[in-house]
Amino acid sequence: MPTHHFLLRRIAVLLLPLAALLSAPSPAWSPETEGPRGHLIIVGGGDTPPEAQQRFVELAGGPGRARIALFPMASVSGNEEADEAAEELARLGAEVHIVDLDRDSAQAEHNAMKLSGMSGFWFCGGDQTRLATILRDTPALNSVQRRYYEGAVVGGTSAGAAVMSRRMLTGKHQSETGDASRLPPIARNLIETDDGFGFLPGAIVDQHFLQRSRHNRLLSAVLERPGSLGIGIDEGTALLVRPDRRWEVIGDSYVKIFDARRARIAPSETQVIGSSDITMHLLPGGSLYDPISGQTVLPAL
Repeated sequence: MPTHHFLLRRIAVLLLPLAALLSAPSPAWSPETEGPRGHLIIVGGGDTPPEAQQRFVELAGGPGRARIALFPMASVSGNEEADEAAEELARLGAEVHIVDLDRDSAQAEHNAMKLSGMSGFWFCGGDQTRLATILRDTPALNSVQRRYYEGAVVGGTSAGAAVMSRRMLTGKHQSETGDASRLPPIARNLIETDDGFGFLPGAIVDQHFLQRSRHNRLLSAVLERPGSLGIGIDEGTALLVRPDRRWEVIGDSYVKIFDARRARIAPSETQVIGSSDITMHLLPGGSLYDPISGQTVLPAL
């Protein structure tokens, strides 16, 4: 009998750590805990390439299985772009939900739970600062980030492309002449940035690149942050970021990469930036790029 009581006490002591482990709260999820298994499709504005739309639906599960959330909040002029995008994706066999959130509804856990059931997420164009202000640091965005790391596809165009990086171009600059419509010089402290959604760390994304002559502002942003790659995406063109860390270009125009990671940047007390050994890659549709090694595979044009 004493032996029986001893064994029971011994078993209880051994089970205490297990009970504590099972009752302990699970650690908070963080994007840094694992590599993403999902894809990004980042469009430079204009007409989204049909191939990019098809790949988006395929990566979201394919016709009859893809469940896509469209976010229209970057625009203040209604959901016209979102309605058009929803129709195009529905024609490809996707189940599409337009998710129009404000800051309060983005904080609601029931909306975050709905988003956790989606296999694809699309951010429409407009004002990236407005979009980021609504979704940044909310349960809704956390659900999208979690699903991306679990394997969902995330895409966006124009403003929806700019928010993809961890540091985001807001579109504002301080021109030396005071005329914000003129092309800004390549200089320090002129290009405004803010926090983006962080799907593509280590990079800064710019869009409408060729049509709006945005080389100077992206170069300025990159030379102030030489550890980040600058990605300039033309209209009608998309960058597909794959889980194998390769970038693939889709569409009829170019993606331009500015790489200043090995550049020499002259120290200066003035706004003017001096630099040498900046690498630029000009990538037409069909190109592959390795952001780690900088190696490029160009298509046979």
